[in-house]
Amino acid sequence: MFEIDLVTLLMSCLLMCAFSVPFITHGLKNKKKTNLLITQLKELGQSIGSSPSELDTWRHCYAIGIDVHQGVLIYVRHGVASVSHRLELADYKKVNLIKNFQSNTERPKAPQLPEYVALELIPVASSANAVSLEIYDVEQYSDLLGETVLADKWFELVKSQLK
Repeated sequence: MFEIDLVTLLMSCLLMCAFSVPFITHGLKNKKKTNLLITQLKELGQSIGSSPSELDTWRHCYAIGIDVHQGVLIYVRHGVASVSHRLELADYKKVNLIKNFQSNTERPKAPQLPEYVALELIPVASSANAVSLEIYDVEQYSDLLGETVLADKWFELVKSQLK
């Protein structure tokens, strides 16, 4: 059998713990940010008497939720330019999915990656401005983490509520 020296065992356990501490703290910090987003999203909804029945968060900076019974869409973005919206879907007639793609002149047959993805809500009143809810911007993040799928999901969800 193998003989394990007690000092070697203790040192290896200490080194494994020391190595894992940054990963654990980073995960806890991100979980705290996500919980803060969810809390703020729910508080915004409760301020007008609604509770989001469906919600999503991404990148620990964005959150979106909808109360299908009240017809309210809630959006929160933290970061450089913090934004929060409470939108009564009855005030909007149409939703558009905006996907701006990078122009790739060097390799025209290569798959195009989006530069900007957002939901744009067009109001019923012609004097009101359209509201754009950013989902992904290449100037903030260099990679995609499922934002296009998320945008398609919320586009369909909001579109079904506007009918």
